[in-house]
Amino acid sequence: MKNVNRLFLIIAIIILVIIGRYFMAQNEVTVIPDVTAVTNEQVIETVRGSYCWHSAGEAECVDTAAPHEIIIAQKTPYVKVHPGEVMEFQYSQNVTSVSIQQWIDDYDYIEIATSTRFNAPLEKGMYIISSMARFSNGDVTDSIAIEVE
Repeated sequence: MKNVNRLFLIIAIIILVIIGRYFMAQNEVTVIPDVTAVTNEQVIETVRGSYCWHSAGEAECVDTAAPHEIIIAQKTPYVKVHPGEVMEFQYSQNVTSVSIQQWIDDYDYIEIATSTRFNAPLEKGMYIISSMARFSNGDVTDSIAIEVE
């Protein structure tokens, strides 16, 4: 009789775990967040780069070309901004951490901020800026092309 009671207890616990996981999966964010960059004057569309996203027991990782290669391939226009202008990457979901990177020499970059806000470079020129953002369900990289006038 004790073995039967233990068996029912074990089955009940397993069922509760399965039901609990089901309800947790229902609350998971399943879509990759939308990202835009904004200044005081304009909204800048971003170009999606590499990402890794998981939800409901499934995961998808996409490894893309470097940001400058994507921008060239998609013929992304450079958006004119002012030297030192305050800019911000905005996300449709809550970010857990972010790294804003300014690309130099095609495959090198420097980190210019660890928050969603950053300043455009002070020197005139054309720049590629990337956001590597982490979320509870993964990470996403997006880039913009700016021209400092």
